[in-house]
Amino acid sequence: METKAKASGRENKAHTENPFYNYVLLFFTCACLGWIWEVILTLLQTGILANRGVLHGPWLPIYGCGALIIALLFDRFRSQPLVVFLLSALTCGLIEYGTGWYLEVFRHHKWWDYGDLWLNLNGRVCLLSITAFGCCGLAVIYFLYPLLCKIANRIKFRPKKILCWCLLLLFLADFIYSSDVPNTGKGITAQIRQVFE
Repeated sequence: METKAKASGRENKAHTENPFYNYVLLFFTCACLGWIWEVILTLLQTGILANRGVLHGPWLPIYGCGALIIALLFDRFRSQPLVVFLLSALTCGLIEYGTGWYLEVFRHHKWWDYGDLWLNLNGRVCLLSITAFGCCGLAVIYFLYPLLCKIANRIKFRPKKILCWCLLLLFLADFIYSSDVPNTGKGITAQIRQVFE
């Protein structure tokens, strides 16, 4: 009886003190929400139901990484919404630009192109996209991350741990497969094209 109580106490302590699994859930929640957002946007713009992104699964890691970085680095500025907005816009803009550059140089494709939008930089980022990232940063800090933590903290530690490791393994398998066979199917972007050829 005492052993069970001690084990339960250790599990509850790990559950509340180890935020790793909450961060994993934040990553996948935002990666999946980003994928849904882009699928709907593409469907409305082109009428094509497309699996967006380089990977084959229903996630866009650029959104997950952005949300994770925002939660890890900018939660300390919670009392300063303007700072959160500016830092989120700048950081996520750099991530998007770097990702676009990497895909063009090493994958020889453009998965998006803002070249026809105002104040764009090499078609990889633009004023509209970084403004949207700033707004998303506010949503992550003031709404999504606190809500997700509240929900995740109600899940027992063991099932949450199993769920997170299953998601991570699926993602890793997709990443490895997509590194060799990236998703370049019809409708990934209205502007997709090969570059440097």
